[in-house]
Amino acid sequence: MGELLTALAAAHVSPGAGSAGAVALALAAACAMKAVSISLKHDPDDASLAPALVRLSRLASDALGGADRDAHDFETFVHTHDAAAGRELVHTDEHLEALVDALVRELDDIEPHIAATMAGDVVAARALAEAARIIQKRNVTETEQALPASPPAPR
Repeated sequence: MGELLTALAAAHVSPGAGSAGAVALALAAACAMKAVSISLKHDPDDASLAPALVRLSRLASDALGGADRDAHDFETFVHTHDAAAGRELVHTDEHLEALVDALVRELDDIEPHIAATMAGDVVAARALAEAARIIQKRNVTETEQALPASPPAPR
């Protein structure tokens, strides 16, 4: 984590807010995984929790991969100002937004099964997911505004 914080704080183009948002999403999934894991200790027969743990693990991994892709795509776009690179960055950030949606659906499904002592982890997961959503939406808007204008279509 220390290396990530140092990289985010450095005067380099990337990683930046998009990567931070993706990491927030991964942390949200990890908080949800913690809530599920402890809840399973209290109720090992709850059939809905074990599969959720697998899906949450996949979401966390995808979010971390998205952090790396965002850093790469953002750096490429900043250095090239190429429309294709910008569209790729938008695609990456929209994918991260879709992961937020998937995590929120998981939270909605598992919350009734979570042990009362783990409610705070679900609250943390929701707050981190919302932060990730806000960051990715803003990044999509900014990138779309920065895309080079397309030449007019031939008549």
